[in-house]
Amino acid sequence: MTDGEIIGALQRGRADGADCLWLGGGEPTLRKDIFRIAAMGRRLGYTRVKLQTNGMMLSYPGYALRCADAGISEVAFSMKGAVATTHDRIARTEGCFDLMVAGVERARETGLALEGDLFITASNAAELPAMVSLGVAWGMRSFRVWLLSGVDATRDDPEVRAEVPRMRDVVPRLVAAMKAHAHLGADFLMSLHTPACVLPEAQHGALFDAAAFGMRVVNPGGHAFDLADSPMEGGTFLPGCAACRHRPRCNGLRPDYLARHGAEEFQPVP
Repeated sequence: MTDGEIIGALQRGRADGADCLWLGGGEPTLRKDIFRIAAMGRRLGYTRVKLQTNGMMLSYPGYALRCADAGISEVAFSMKGAVATTHDRIARTEGCFDLMVAGVERARETGLALEGDLFITASNAAELPAMVSLGVAWGMRSFRVWLLSGVDATRDDPEVRAEVPRMRDVVPRLVAAMKAHAHLGADFLMSLHTPACVLPEAQHGALFDAAAFGMRVVNPGGHAFDLADSPMEGGTFLPGCAACRHRPRCNGLRPDYLARHGAEEFQPVP
């Protein structure tokens, strides 16, 4: 994004009442002006500035401190496995797990709040509970679970389609992670792509309401949209969904998921 696009987006967000700035991507730490952007957000009145990152740059001495000095208040680390072999394979970068671990340590020492963004695929779903436990050991107290999507340019890639995880493989691991760390509260973990009909009632604290979340996404070129309108957050409803008691706050189903795995897992709740 250009300077003009960034400044315009920040100003529009504040004018509309936004008070949390989420710097993601891509990988935002590749921008040499990331600290200036964070500081600009603070000056405009954003009370929280979150950095969503692979964590590698934070492994370098002084980088976490520069984040804090610029006004970044929290760091969400993208975790792709509970062990280096899995994480590095999915990230396609050898050694990136160890760099992330070092980055987490430096961020914690600096006093930045730590979060975990768990990127779940068909081949790492079994590691989900261990990923949460690892993050808790590192000092993370909140997590978001993102399921690999085949939406957009990657939808025709057979390798990507094969890695779109099934709900029936993810949900039991999600439940196990929540039960293991129930002391953190009912909503310490948020699952963005699992509708209410596939989650046990006891784990509904993990439900994500994209519309209530109120996030506006701004991309290069100035293209902006509400997160709730993204096909990655659902938007497709089956005929039986109208009778489901969770319909009023349901984001719907992802079209790429239905194309890959079908609809048999989704049953309306009377």
